[in-house]
Amino acid sequence: MTETQRIGHLIQAHAAMTDEQRCSRLVAQWLSSKDRDWMLTGQRYYQNACDILRRKRWIVGEDGAPKIDPTLTNCRIAHGIVRKLVDQKCQYLFGRPFTVRADEDGFRKELEAFFDREMRNRIKNLCKEAVNKGIAWLQVFPDGQRLGCRKIPSEQVIPLWRDDEHSALDAVIRVFRQDRFQGMKKQTVTCVENWRPDGVDCWIYQGGDLVPDPERRQKSHLRIDGKPYNFTRVPFIPFKYNEEELPLLRFIKPLVDDYDLLKSDDANTLLDSPNAIMVLQNYDGQDLGEFRRNLAQYKAVKVTDNGGLDIKNASVQTDAINAHLERTRKDLYEAARGVDTQRQSTGNLSGAALRFLYADLDLDCSGIETEFAAGFEQLFHFVRVWAQLAGRGDFSGEGAAIILNRDILINEAEAIEGCLQSENILSKQTILENHPWVQSAREEEKRLLEQKNLPNT
Repeated sequence: MTETQRIGHLIQAHAAMTDEQRCSRLVAQWLSSKDRDWMLTGQRYYQNACDILRRKRWIVGEDGAPKIDPTLTNCRIAHGIVRKLVDQKCQYLFGRPFTVRADEDGFRKELEAFFDREMRNRIKNLCKEAVNKGIAWLQVFPDGQRLGCRKIPSEQVIPLWRDDEHSALDAVIRVFRQDRFQGMKKQTVTCVENWRPDGVDCWIYQGGDLVPDPERRQKSHLRIDGKPYNFTRVPFIPFKYNEEELPLLRFIKPLVDDYDLLKSDDANTLLDSPNAIMVLQNYDGQDLGEFRRNLAQYKAVKVTDNGGLDIKNASVQTDAINAHLERTRKDLYEAARGVDTQRQSTGNLSGAALRFLYADLDLDCSGIETEFAAGFEQLFHFVRVWAQLAGRGDFSGEGAAIILNRDILINEAEAIEGCLQSENILSKQTILENHPWVQSAREEEKRLLEQKNLPNT
């Protein structure tokens, strides 16, 4: 059972508690939970702030206890592989504009207006959030005369699921930090919101307890012409990376750390090679500290009669290191289901070879697409509700879908030949949608019609 599931079960175990008491316990447990810690770590690794950057080098002290030695060479090389893998999945799914389809023209126009350029970019960022943290959250709210949305950081959201499959929500508790001013003094407070289908409560989290928020007295989801309304559903939509809601980093962190550590140690060895083990004979000095200072400053060492300095260089095992790095990199991309573009050229591969190269990435992204489809279906519900509240039509029961146009590398010559051979077999729209030069099938159809109606010149 995950931390999130245990938090959800606390509601049933403490049914006699007040809402404030239940929420305060859930908040306290969430802030120290492993699930939240993994979310923060996933985001940190995406920003290339890997554990290697925190590394310190240790030696055995005079008393036998380990201690940090800041004088040792300490290369800390983070490679940003996690960022590449995450962006690869997001660009593969959402790099090209997706298609909005609806059974009814009025609902299709409503959806096309809703999924403007800003919203499409937000969806792509939701994918990045989901891969980094296991799950992403979209909150819907009124934005003037239209339905607005915003991405809520996953580490701020405590979902209270209605079922073990995590398909429906009973409530959502949001925990976030906010800067406020009291006179000229700024202070940071922890805000807590309890979103339910019938409304929302706002509190401040202080010393493990919840107190009413004096600045936020919102009780309903939205207000229209001064009247309060609720969506009848919690206005938070989950978009999952996988069914288990586990971030990508959970599967690859040991391999990423191993790659960074070995590369950093290799750099340490190369930098230390001029300062290899030195054997002193009849040294004419006070201590080894004085010897190292003289060597660094004067490039000379004082010795007595028959004295000398013998340098022992340890050979760098380049082949063994490269073999281990290569094996780790291969295992890393295998575990992450990514495409390592450094391993082989993709320039002259046939369509079949490209599909084989992208097989693991395509498999992982198929899972993301399936999980996101559930989120899109919930989003369609809120668009229907808002359109009805705004008086633009009742689209209850009208079907819709988002068709993702994956940004896979293709052999253009083969793709164009396939389109030509599909004439009189497939519709013109289907052929246009699969042509590598066409960005929008609808726009291309308009251009073809305009070209057909132009007078001969």
